[in-house]
Amino acid sequence: MDTRVKLKTAIIEWQESSLPLIHHRQYQVQVDLPHINDIIGVRRCGKTYLMYQMIAGLINQGVPKPCILYLNLDDDRLQPIVGDELALLTDIFRELFVSDNESKLFFFLDEIQNFPMWEKWIKGVYDKRKNIKFVISGSNASLLSEEISTRLTGRHLTTRLFPFSFYEFLNFKKFELNIDTILFSDKKTDAKKLFNEYMNRGGFPEISLYSPVDPIVILQSYFDDIIYRDIVTRHEVRNPGILKDLALFCVSNIAKPHTYNSLRKLFSGYQNISTDAVIRYLSFLEDAFLLFSIHHYDVSLKKQMYKPKKIYCVDHGMMQAVSFRFTRDLGRIYENIVFIELLRQGLEIYYWQDETGREIDFVVKGWKIPIRLIQVSTDVSDPETLQRERNGLISAMEHFRVGEGTIVTEDRFDEETISGKKITFVPLWFWLLKEEITCQDSRM
Repeated sequence: MDTRVKLKTAIIEWQESSLPLIHHRQYQVQVDLPHINDIIGVRRCGKTYLMYQMIAGLINQGVPKPCILYLNLDDDRLQPIVGDELALLTDIFRELFVSDNESKLFFFLDEIQNFPMWEKWIKGVYDKRKNIKFVISGSNASLLSEEISTRLTGRHLTTRLFPFSFYEFLNFKKFELNIDTILFSDKKTDAKKLFNEYMNRGGFPEISLYSPVDPIVILQSYFDDIIYRDIVTRHEVRNPGILKDLALFCVSNIAKPHTYNSLRKLFSGYQNISTDAVIRYLSFLEDAFLLFSIHHYDVSLKKQMYKPKKIYCVDHGMMQAVSFRFTRDLGRIYENIVFIELLRQGLEIYYWQDETGREIDFVVKGWKIPIRLIQVSTDVSDPETLQRERNGLISAMEHFRVGEGTIVTEDRFDEETISGKKITFVPLWFWLLKEEITCQDSRM
């Protein structure tokens, strides 16, 4: 089909369609600024619906729908179109709906990384000041690190989107929340039940929308799409089987220290697998927002680089759905949930271990509180477990000269002071709500 016909058909379909039901996300995208807005995040985390939310906001502000265009560039019917042919988009759109060249247009282009040379076209339109506001999305970090950073420096604002936080999950379930009184009301039991659902199913919006459906098959299909559509096809991976096995191993061993060489040895049975290949494949998995890694904290960047890293998964539901573990490791699920919440806030995250092997799960650097120390342990009723978690936290407090730290647990509320060091015990469900509300307040 001719490119003009493809684009014309897609534009008309959009204008004749209605916006779907929108569940509000806790993200503020400054669409009123002239910059290009890019929304990045893992496949199926809600980027499209965040765009719909922004479009609904524009319409409510009085922007006519004929001045707004949404295109899903992941639609097979638009293939193949290259970046140069996207230049036809503006002319066709104005011909069909906006004959006045002075009218401001709003273009929402979803999954734009599917089109080669897109960044050159957008930069040209932006630089020529054609009165078009661009909001683009992508399921690959390279959208930011390569294309945008090289061609659109200083011209864009990035929003990194994740699956639902627990707070968003409660909003989706229409659960009325008062964080100041919830501990002393009947709603505490309901909140904990919903947290168990969130913990078991994860935060992908579709999983929440169809709650009666078993999420495992859906999450496994997401995983396969990330591997094959976002990585293998984009990077022309010659050994997709090794890539998938590596991803499965990492997801099944969340929060365990690893080095590139140790991973290479695990896969040494594969022909021609090298440390460089392991590094490259892990970078692909991180670019697709499936996995994230953190370093051991050290003032020496060189020492950080040579210490083992820890890996976490973008969603604890997916982590459980694709893991080849036969028993559920609740501690690692909790640790993954805590990590993603900290990452969602844009914080700088490390782990730390002293010379004797005592460890703290998270050393968090932020603008408001320079250093926060967080330990994650589901059950501290066992005296040996409690002592181990305390020792790691106190060692970190002494090392970083911090007077207090937190142990995130399954259900313990408590405080204790040891040698002048304050330790707060807090259940994960409540910690998540406090973190999200505090983060929202700081943005206002």
